Amino acid sequence: TNGKGTVAYKMAAVLEENGYRGGLFTSAHVKTYRERIQINRVKISEDDVAQGLKKILPLFQDPKFFEVTTLLAFDYFAEQEVDIAIVEAGLGGYFDATNIITPILSIITSVAVDHAPILGNTLEQIAEQKSGIIKKGVPVVIGKSACYDSITKKACPLYPAQLCGIK
Repeated sequence: TNGKGTVAYKMAAVLEENGYRGGLFTSAHVKTYRERIQINRVKISEDDVAQGLKKILPLFQDPKFFEVTTLLAFDYFAEQEVDIAIVEAGLGGYFDATNIITPILSIITSVAVDHAPILGNTLEQIAEQKSGIIKKGVPVVIGKSACYDSITKKACPLYPAQLCGIK
């Protein structure tokens, strides 16, 4: 709906084409859970999923699907010593499990009415939540349909708001 997965897959492909060992973590899958965690377009093996879950599930008191999957991906990428990981946020924003990392680049592709009961009922409220991925000193790429005040105000110290057509 928002282009996050498409951007993540394309970035991972560019990195692989340029010789990097790149991890890819996406927040959805089409055919198999293993699609969510890949290294250079190779899905995590069933055995690695099973072994990883045995290792990390005892760390949770009340395991949530996305949080477990995120930790599984991060642990797998560390074990496999990837050069770089492309991490697609789930819901995005302040409370997303992926937001524990400090990235080298953040991208907010678009803002749309999705996950409204959690992120907010208006596009500006949703944009405010999505802006939670912006970290001080980390460059941000903002898609044209993500140009909301709450996002551009946080990103503007890095890049002028004119990139969004805001004066």
